[in-house]
Amino acid sequence: MATSEPVWAVAGERTVTCDHCGQGWFWSRHVVMSSSTATMFGVDAFSPEAAVLSCTSCGRLALFEPRALQLFTSTS
Repeated sequence: MATSEPVWAVAGERTVTCDHCGQGWFWSRHVVMSSSTATMFGVDAFSPEAAVLSCTSCGRLALFEPRALQLFTSTS
């Protein structure tokens, strides 16, 4: 599920910033890291998940282990 508003994030006790442009606001969503073999055998549900942050400024994507990431909105 994608966030409806931009978020800032903390991973490993550090605030996440974009490696390309340096800003710190992202769109967030969770994705399944499925392979074509898992899809062929219909076992996508057992594939690992990743949290994806997409920079709101330049669009660069960053992957994280979902449990390692804390997300905050401008109102939190």
